[in-house]
Amino acid sequence: MARSVRSSLGFLTAERLVMNTAYRFVYPFLPVIARGLGVPLEQAGYLVSVRHIAGLATPGIARVVGRGELRRRLIVTGALLFIVGSAVTVLTSTYVGALIGFALLGFAKPVYDVSSQAYIADRVPYERRARYLAVFEFTWAGALLVGAPAAGWLISKGDWATPFWAFGVLTVAALLLVPRFIDADHHHAMAQRASGRFGRSGLAFLAVAGLFSLASEMIIVVFGAWLEDSFGLSLAALGGAAILIGAAELAGEGATFGFTDRIGKRRAVLIGLMISAVGFALLVPARNEIVVGLAILAIALFGFEFTIVSSIPLASELQPSSRARYLAWMVVAMSLARGVGAATGPTLFQTFGLPGPALVAVAADLLAMVLLLAWVRERVEPAAGATAD
Repeated sequence: MARSVRSSLGFLTAERLVMNTAYRFVYPFLPVIARGLGVPLEQAGYLVSVRHIAGLATPGIARVVGRGELRRRLIVTGALLFIVGSAVTVLTSTYVGALIGFALLGFAKPVYDVSSQAYIADRVPYERRARYLAVFEFTWAGALLVGAPAAGWLISKGDWATPFWAFGVLTVAALLLVPRFIDADHHHAMAQRASGRFGRSGLAFLAVAGLFSLASEMIIVVFGAWLEDSFGLSLAALGGAAILIGAAELAGEGATFGFTDRIGKRRAVLIGLMISAVGFALLVPARNEIVVGLAILAIALFGFEFTIVSSIPLASELQPSSRARYLAWMVVAMSLARGVGAATGPTLFQTFGLPGPALVAVAADLLAMVLLLAWVRERVEPAAGATAD
């Protein structure tokens, strides 16, 4: 018997909140993790780097483990990798062990994400898909606004490793519940679906996703330095700015839930790109005004979040015969672009100040708009077999 789409969505979303919290809490608590491992902060930063790099293996894992677009097998694989990664990180209590553990966590999350998104897309008609996928994406902002403070509380009651214990135990419990909430794979039917090369729209949209990811990373990676250098903000104030980012992300996800299905996915992505491009451009004249600058930053990041969350339902129908594989390559495109942004954004900031990365971000968003309008065509027919309840 097919499971209820809403119950499956609830289950997948709850576990993704756990994974996203494990991903996002590391940033504010990286100094605590560094002290726990007995390494300098710069060396602890490699933990985050290796996690990003590991995400590039997502298409390979999806191809080998989920041959034929096997959703449940990939969901289970992501959960297993996450459990092992959490265990290795804390049981070794060494830097090398944590490095291996973070690499496994970097494999786990994108595999879980793309297989869950594909599972939801299989069961929800295209005209309603953005609402369902937006619920799944609420966990990104939720991990920063709710999950990170919870992780901080766990650290205060134990040590740097306590959150990883909690994440691992919760995921073991989720793994045991998979048969109750996720339909079994139909190997023959799914194998028939997985075929074909990416068409022109699919390839163009991978470039679009890379460009808008590059734009946002250019600003995210330097906004702390901008606030500290220009206004001398304390660590506590920088933490407040992080909450502002979480609120902007939450608003973008909410806008996707409320509007993307109504106005069309491609049009929503275009509107999001326009908002973020205007926001990044306005940061240049407003860079010396903290209140105005933060307000504009929030608008720009709202536009980015609206763009990226609206892009997922659009991408889910660009290559319907190979959804998980296509979404995995979208992860690669965005990860590579973020890597470029993280590497070049600080250099541009040190050389030109905030206008350097901001203007590159504007240019990337404008090029993304051109590619979207010229090459990406939205599929409007509902997916076969989609039966949202």
